[in-house]
Amino acid sequence: MTTATTKYQPKEILEIIQANYKQQQQYDDIVLKNQELNFDTTILEWRDICDLLETNQLWQYLNFSFELDFDYKTWKTILESEDNKTLKELCEFISLNAEKEIIKPIKLFGQECQTAAIFRTFTNKLKNKGIDTSEIRPSSKLETLITKYGTVIIEEINHLDPTVLPPINYKTNWIYKWGLRTFMTLLLITIILGLLKSNLAWTTGIIAFIGYLMTWIGAKLKPKQANFEDLETVADVVRKIKYGT
Repeated sequence: MTTATTKYQPKEILEIIQANYKQQQQYDDIVLKNQELNFDTTILEWRDICDLLETNQLWQYLNFSFELDFDYKTWKTILESEDNKTLKELCEFISLNAEKEIIKPIKLFGQECQTAAIFRTFTNKLKNKGIDTSEIRPSSKLETLITKYGTVIIEEINHLDPTVLPPINYKTNWIYKWGLRTFMTLLLITIILGLLKSNLAWTTGIIAFIGYLMTWIGAKLKPKQANFEDLETVADVVRKIKYGT
């Protein structure tokens, strides 16, 4: 069966970016909090606020996220110079090229069913991102999916409807939390001791590096908590997309 699609509006792309940022504030300690992202935000400001990769890597994420297939040279003309280009130009480019699926009800037990269509679209989008959806059911717990597959779950929900998810209740694992604290604290102390030409800078520098390694390892492990108020399962999300409540 052929999937019907349409084009996004630039405002819809901006809403997806804003929704992703709303969630990112909860689970990424490096992200700047409570900033405003709008059409006038420059690419440089966006990257700084959201702690994003530079153009030579960011373009691959944008291709992956919006299922596009443009090369680095093309993306560079959209993203640079980053202190002049804005989110308006980025959103317009994506909206012209990304496909937005029109979710039509499908027949289930002889009845037209919109919720089944939304669920199928969601799992198809996850499958396109390389996720094994064979065991994902409407009853599947969101927290389980997020801890297993990461933020791609959040981002795909935001692609379907950027207004659905409340801020995630997120707690990092202790390895990441204490690694980040150790790294940030000892890095500052190391810089100060280095300026004072103290031999202790070597010791604090080594400990700071250990903290960095803990942060890197912790980021790859499951978080302590990753759930949403009033949204426990995939079915809860599907119903909220359909009914808006």
